[in-house]
Amino acid sequence: MRRRRRKVWTLCAVVLFLFVFVYGWYQKLDEKFLELHTCPSCYGQNLCPYLIKNEYSLSNKIELTGFSSWKIMKFLNVKNVYYGQSGQNMVVLKKLAHDSELRKFDQKLCKAMKVTEKCDVSQAIKSLLTKSNLNFSQIINRYPQLFEMSEGVKCNHNRSLQNLYENYGNIDSGPYHHHHFITMLAVNMEPLILNAYQHKWFPTLRGMCGRVIVEDYVGPTLTQLSQVPWIVRADYARQLLEMAQDFSDAEFRLYLTDVSLDNFAVSHHGEVKVIDAENIVLVDPSIHGLDPAEHVNDGFGCRDCLSFSYEDLCGHTSSDHNFFAVCKGMLSSSAFSQDLPEGLLHSPPSWVTKEHPLLLSLVEDCASHSFSDFTSHSLPMRRKAAAALHEHLLTVLPKRGNSS
Repeated sequence: MRRRRRKVWTLCAVVLFLFVFVYGWYQKLDEKFLELHTCPSCYGQNLCPYLIKNEYSLSNKIELTGFSSWKIMKFLNVKNVYYGQSGQNMVVLKKLAHDSELRKFDQKLCKAMKVTEKCDVSQAIKSLLTKSNLNFSQIINRYPQLFEMSEGVKCNHNRSLQNLYENYGNIDSGPYHHHHFITMLAVNMEPLILNAYQHKWFPTLRGMCGRVIVEDYVGPTLTQLSQVPWIVRADYARQLLEMAQDFSDAEFRLYLTDVSLDNFAVSHHGEVKVIDAENIVLVDPSIHGLDPAEHVNDGFGCRDCLSFSYEDLCGHTSSDHNFFAVCKGMLSSSAFSQDLPEGLLHSPPSWVTKEHPLLLSLVEDCASHSFSDFTSHSLPMRRKAAAALHEHLLTVLPKRGNSS
């Protein structure tokens, strides 16, 4: 047994040595890593000087740090998320998709343009825009296979897409900004969301270079903070409810479709932010013909996961979906988040349960799958429960001295 282990370790050491010998030890932010050859079928180039050129001072230059600087991570980091430094500030570099997903997108793009051999995606994206006369809704309708990865276009509401595009024009006004925009819309619209909704719930987008975007590092995820004192977690819950409210009442509704605790992080100021904005459905409530009655997510079809219907979200002017996602997915004692199945508000101190006996029941009411007394003429019960839960949390939070 020892001899076998020794052989295994020897083999691993040899493989690592050969890898370092052939590929080198450290990953450079070069044109190959950034995939600049794909442009303009990329995310943009406004940040390239800070990544691959040297005329800027070290305080502005962006460099990979820690394990992210190891070249072997290129093969192990399936999420394609890297960490770096810009002066004294930490940043996150994202490729927005797995390498296999990016290759699949390129293949679909080439196939859509009827180029099967020696396809140049940089030319294919130009053909796509030329054929469609820069009409994004038309492109989505005509080539739906290109947008299978994108949650944000499921509704394909023209005004919401136009809002993303107009805001994107503020940071990219170059000759290929249409091409960059449609590429992100198809692969992952996170940078478009971060740019269009520059408020407290998202990190700051720094820019793009090739098929890499850079945004500010926020802090540890809610998964990493799941065992901090209850009073601190209660403040996270308060913010999540306020986020659900803001997203549900925005001019363009934003519906969260993946509420893994790893998708939320907390800044050093204690602010909760969405750090993975890929899974968001955009709805324009002003569209003529939408159902004005509030859509109630009853969790049909799955009691242990976030069940929802694109048709329902896109077809109503409002929905309680975000409250269901937050309460059932993250706060409930039976949360379907695998990161913390007992919920973010687990193990409350005795003084909380004594002074606020309804608090935990309000969590479960907000998370409930069905409401027998719901009518179209009254405020939906889940929103009532969420509002009451929020009020209870506000009364609890000043008692910061009682955190045991």
